[in-house]
Amino acid sequence: MYNVKRMMLDIKDKNFFEKADGKSVDFYLEDDMFEIEGKISVEGDDRFIMVIDAVSHMLKIAGEKLKIGEKYGRLTASRIEDGKVFDLEINRVFVPLVNPNKEDFEKEFANGITQFFNKPDDTLVWYDSQTEKWNMEVNKINMFCSGDRYEYNSIDEMFEGAKEYLNGKWQCIYFSAEVEEGEGEFYNG
Repeated sequence: MYNVKRMMLDIKDKNFFEKADGKSVDFYLEDDMFEIEGKISVEGDDRFIMVIDAVSHMLKIAGEKLKIGEKYGRLTASRIEDGKVFDLEINRVFVPLVNPNKEDFEKEFANGITQFFNKPDDTLVWYDSQTEKWNMEVNKINMFCSGDRYEYNSIDEMFEGAKEYLNGKWQCIYFSAEVEEGEGEFYNG
């Protein structure tokens, strides 16, 4: 049906941040449970996250700009203002898509994007190349709990059958943290 070349980024790739330059990112600092939204920026040999949005106390903690580094094989983020260093966990790298139509999904899919996420209502859409079907999981609570699942033969069929779920602020996923099998932890470097 489709000849799919996935565009997912690999965090183990030494050029990960260069490939993610200019894209949005959802991330965590330390062991905090509050996700922060930012934008990745590469300036010369340095890599940064420009902080865009978070709950108020996390905006204070993160500051406006974080310099990305590595220590003991783990990613770190340092506040520019005072050098305070945090462990960094990248959850998703994405391009935002607001109130998409079927042509928006088709364009992104033609560019190799096979996963889309609606963060405000936890809805995940993905293309399964084995079944050649589009899947939607509505109100996916977290990676261990599932929401209601639907399967579609095409993007057209999905937009006809699930219109009520497809408005809002979507993310075209270029990277998504995966749970390491058997360990229950995210791999981030």
